[in-house]
Amino acid sequence: MALDQQKTTVSGAEHLVRTLERLGVDHAFNIVGLGLFPLAEALYAHRNRIRYVSALNETNLALIANGFARAQRSAAFVNVYHASGTALGMMAVTTAWAEQVPLVYTTTTSSRELAGRDQYAAVPRAATEMSGQFVKWSCEVPNAARIPEILARAFQIANTPPFGPVHVAIPMDVWKEQVEDRSDAIRPLQLFGNACAETRALDALESMLRWADRPIIVAGAEVGRYGGFDALVELVEATGVAAASEDKVSDLGFPTTHPQFIGKLGSNRDFLRASDAAILWGVEMTESGLTERIDLAGTTTAVVSADPSALTRQVRADVAVLGAAGPTLDALAARFRENPLDETVRRARRHAAEERHRERAERAEAIRRIRFDAPELAIGRIVTEIVEAMPADTIIVNHCASGEPFVEELVAVADPSGFYGISSKASAQGWGGPAAIGVQLANPGRRVVAILGDGGFMFSSTAVYAAAQLRTPVVFVVLNNGGWRDIAALARVANSPLVDAEREFGWEFSEPSIAHADFAASFGLDARRVHTATELRAALERAARADAPSLIEVMNSREDADEFSRVFTQSPGLPRSPTR
Repeated sequence: MALDQQKTTVSGAEHLVRTLERLGVDHAFNIVGLGLFPLAEALYAHRNRIRYVSALNETNLALIANGFARAQRSAAFVNVYHASGTALGMMAVTTAWAEQVPLVYTTTTSSRELAGRDQYAAVPRAATEMSGQFVKWSCEVPNAARIPEILARAFQIANTPPFGPVHVAIPMDVWKEQVEDRSDAIRPLQLFGNACAETRALDALESMLRWADRPIIVAGAEVGRYGGFDALVELVEATGVAAASEDKVSDLGFPTTHPQFIGKLGSNRDFLRASDAAILWGVEMTESGLTERIDLAGTTTAVVSADPSALTRQVRADVAVLGAAGPTLDALAARFRENPLDETVRRARRHAAEERHRERAERAEAIRRIRFDAPELAIGRIVTEIVEAMPADTIIVNHCASGEPFVEELVAVADPSGFYGISSKASAQGWGGPAAIGVQLANPGRRVVAILGDGGFMFSSTAVYAAAQLRTPVVFVVLNNGGWRDIAALARVANSPLVDAEREFGWEFSEPSIAHADFAASFGLDARRVHTATELRAALERAARADAPSLIEVMNSREDADEFSRVFTQSPGLPRSPTR
């Protein structure tokens, strides 16, 4: 064989890292443990081309990878340790399933020789069974030679809409197995999986928007997720319709600054009842059973999604359309560009939408002013200070439990890359802090502010050490209201006797109290506890200039959750309890 045709022999670990490079992966998320040294050594050898990211535990690590993948809208590679590491990282897999995040989640598992013998760090059967119901595909690598093929397939499946996690198990002895290098057969894939809905579906959607008297579009997370944001704005403007959002915003589907944006679907039940046609575009309708159901009876309803399992899962629609948001909205907007709607009809619809937009703005301002100048900081003042102190292109990661709806109402967002929340479907406390680190890694030129509740922060508080190690300049704003205030507020709304049992149930953090700023400072963060608006503004401005992570512990009002409940339940058609 000629020299230029000879193949190099490499270890399985080296084979994997070379494959990652060929696939264009530039970050690898991993924690070294027993049996993972060969992989760590291979990643170390390639450290100039692939950035190694670690954390103190697999929960934080995988959630950082989750945030990174979500922000870059392309799969992240994360490897975890055997059975315990797989279990610890599962929150990232469940939230990736719920939020359609592309994630290649790999587990180093028992060696092939010892599989099934319940020896070191074993699983009873297969590591991939732990994630089975949450992943799009799973596989155990049989030998090192198959690594390029299986890894390339894993990235393709994760990155094909609907995005989602895949799980690959790699026996620990495969890392050392010597094999002919076949990674050069792998090339970056030009993936064209963003499929447009068929012509008949476009006909049906066009007919609804053209001939209905009062149509409404509900913009879900899939719109921003699959590249339909700008086309939806064009379509909404061309048809004059009102645009609403999901009730708990994860990925932004429509600019909240737009004059035809009317707010959350649950806040516009009367508007929906008066509508004769509704298009739910990639919408997550997840209900908790604790609030009044959204009634679509009497309204001709279309559901559009890239996920075939979502078309009739939560809503029994009159029209079900399979198609990714980007190309489908482009095609639909083009029809109204070529054949404009009657201008009188468009203006009448737009006027109704703009009137509701003004009502929303007035309600938001009323919420903002609740105890705005009170000595004890209220959430409306906190959000206002964040918006005014931070750069205009700041990315908000919203995970502050009872404060989440305030943030959604009060932060004006014009760009889908500027906001990340968590849906009710995901419902995972501890997500926000580590996810914000991943979002920051994917957006090194922008500032990321994570607004976190003190209860949720405690689930994954050690993630801030990863931010310190990586010098990612995330600003963690921890709202310290002394416990699980959203739970206490729910108890009050429900007139439950548990309202007097906060301490007994551990909802109140008072004996002992928790000093979040001191904790973060011990990890090397610039951390401060603030009590007043002046102190908060100064801390935010300092954090905005920093090139390392900061944590601001805001001693905020314990009454915010109760006030939110009172304000929102006084509005017609709104849920009768606060959203957690």
